Amino acid sequence: MDTMVKNDLQHLMQQRDAGPFIAIYLNTDAVLNDLNRRRLQLKQLVADAQQQLAQRFPKASFQPFQAQFDRLANDNSFWLQHTGPQTGLIANAETCLIFDLQTPTDTQVIVNSMPAIRPILADRQQQFDFDLLALNEDSMALYQQRHGELVALDLPIDAPTTLKGTLGTEKRGGDLNFNSSPVHGVNYHGHNAKAEERAVDQRNYYLQVDQYLLAAHSQASQRPLILMGLPHNQAVFRKLSKNPYLSQHLMIERSPNGLSLAEIAVATTPVQNQWRTGLTDILLDRYDQAQSRQRALNDPFDMIRPALDGRIDTLIVAANAQVGGTIKPDGSVQTDLQLPDNLIDDLVDVVMSRQGQVRIIPADRMPIETAALALLRY
Repeated sequence: MDTMVKNDLQHLMQQRDAGPFIAIYLNTDAVLNDLNRRRLQLKQLVADAQQQLAQRFPKASFQPFQAQFDRLANDNSFWLQHTGPQTGLIANAETCLIFDLQTPTDTQVIVNSMPAIRPILADRQQQFDFDLLALNEDSMALYQQRHGELVALDLPIDAPTTLKGTLGTEKRGGDLNFNSSPVHGVNYHGHNAKAEERAVDQRNYYLQVDQYLLAAHSQASQRPLILMGLPHNQAVFRKLSKNPYLSQHLMIERSPNGLSLAEIAVATTPVQNQWRTGLTDILLDRYDQAQSRQRALNDPFDMIRPALDGRIDTLIVAANAQVGGTIKPDGSVQTDLQLPDNLIDDLVDVVMSRQGQVRIIPADRMPIETAALALLRY
């Protein structure tokens, strides 16, 4: 038996035929700092899993599962390493995979012939990775949002973090002023009124910032670049920017000056919600187009055969959807289960195994009252 402490969904899908699987999703928000309570919670969920396995798969031995879960429960390093809002454990008789989730969901146990991965997919689809440029008139800072966490980047000494450091000390003479910097060369501007000179300096500075970000960060990360700053500063920067990764629709019109990392992270929440809403809008527009071409289904039971045949391109699932039934190995459906519903979980597994896409959206965004929508390849 092997316990794999990694967020390896690809490996799990490669093992999807080696069931039965027990999936335990352990919500750790309320018991984060109490190891005894966390162990007790896991023990109770394991007992629930044992009952479900005996009912669903009476010939399967629970002992290999028990050994893996006991080993985790008694491993202090496991509890110290996995401190997120939720931990997912998915085990068959040979292997237990551990997934750290950033989005809390209901504590639950799912026993099935295939691994129940819907909470993992929902968590990953909530995560919007982007770069954040916090821009003031005469300074900048760069942040990265990765896997649900915003971090400030330590930029090198030659980065254009301040206007003064980038443009150098002003030296005036004749009809032109020029700023000399050993790093960024010479920038010239005319003999104008003070406000105009300030505007020229700001534009020159923003040009340097834009060129630096594109070459040093955006081309490598290829993540959307979200701009945070006052509307006027944003307008100046956007007029000059040549960065194709700069988002034109997602922005934070607020000064980052004096804000802590936590306050900046909170300020990104509306942008992330807007991004998720936009993705859902695109999905539902695709569904409307597929429906007009008679390539859409809205009854989960009608999706079983197309899913098994690899005809489903995209499966759109309502969050927390529950439909009684399970797909048997011969492709038939069993609906007389006395256990938590799992047909949607089966459809998710089958669609993904046939290289289809699965997207989970809020239930209130579904265009009709159903647990799932399917967009067919043909």
